[in-house]
Amino acid sequence: MTKIFWVTCPECSGEFYCHWQELRHKKIQLLCPYCGHRFLDEESPKIVE
Repeated sequence: MTKIFWVTCPECSGEFYCHWQELRHKKIQLLCPYCGHRFLDEESPKIVE
């Protein structure tokens, strides 16, 4: 089963999910599908694992 986590964009507050093994704690910028803002997972105001 694939593990995911939910993040909230610090720019527009849109929530979306990401693949945990590939993106969590990897210092890779996430791309918000709503506004196009790029940010690290640690910059998210809300993370649900």
